Amino acid sequence: MPKRHRVANPEVEEERGDLQMDASPTITRSDIWFRDGNIVLQTEGTQFKVHQGFLEKHSSVFADMFSFPQPEGEGESTVEGCHVVQVYDTPEDIELLLLALYDQLYRKQGCIPFKTISAMIRMGKKYDIRHLRDEGAQRLASQFPSTLEAFEKTSLETWTSIVPEVGLLFKIIALAHQCHIPTILPAAYFRALTNMDALLFGDLLETVSDGVLRSCISGNDKIMKDWEHTFQWLDPPDLYCCTGERREVSESMWDGQPRIHRSLCTWASLMKEFGGLEWLCDRCIALSEERFETGRKATWEKLPSYFGLPGWKDMKDFAL
Repeated sequence: MPKRHRVANPEVEEERGDLQMDASPTITRSDIWFRDGNIVLQTEGTQFKVHQGFLEKHSSVFADMFSFPQPEGEGESTVEGCHVVQVYDTPEDIELLLLALYDQLYRKQGCIPFKTISAMIRMGKKYDIRHLRDEGAQRLASQFPSTLEAFEKTSLETWTSIVPEVGLLFKIIALAHQCHIPTILPAAYFRALTNMDALLFGDLLETVSDGVLRSCISGNDKIMKDWEHTFQWLDPPDLYCCTGERREVSESMWDGQPRIHRSLCTWASLMKEFGGLEWLCDRCIALSEERFETGRKATWEKLPSYFGLPGWKDMKDFAL
């Protein structure tokens, strides 16, 4: 029996064509669209019209990308006469990268959002834009330095280079691990420990990785065990003067548990917190300050080890 030929239904074929047209991806033109641009970057349906020579000047990776033929089926794509180059990052990351490259005034603001700093570091590292990567890392280092002298000038109450936001400390720690910026980690971890209750019993716990959480708990325990480094002056074995007064000071400082931040605070800030040591004689006050400083410096030197990190001299950023 001969096969019957299918008769095309014009209405059905038209409907299929409409469905195929609807299935095509929607293209969005970003706000970064230079009229004199000569190349278009596209990611996830978002396009950016920029300058090929400008990107090649800043990035060896972009220079290589532009010299390679596009994947099959994409090489002939053009928009406004410009070749379309596919990139495989989120539209937000590409936008933040281009903003940072094109708008230097934006980067020179006192505080910029963490997402911008994150993009500068991650995308700068990926596309070999080292000045952008290093600038982002420097913003983190200014808040979480690797020297005690610089650290004592910082505070979580005063952010000088990053716009504060919920969970910022742990976002910074995660980024430092991801992009291998170990020099900021000791100070960042220490700052995180100053509010352990918020971490363990707040909403942030779900956003913190197991590895970071373990480092925080372990570091907290180790610092507590080494409490005597900084506060051995409260009970010195070689001083028999003002013993009763020292005991009163110790009890007022303890108030149930040692406060982590006091391990690295300055003598001046400690005295401001407790209103001075008028109970002690001048000799004991001078010796107490001297031993406090010695203990504080010892704690700082050991700080990386509390969190399972190499020593200060062995850490190098972007080594991988």
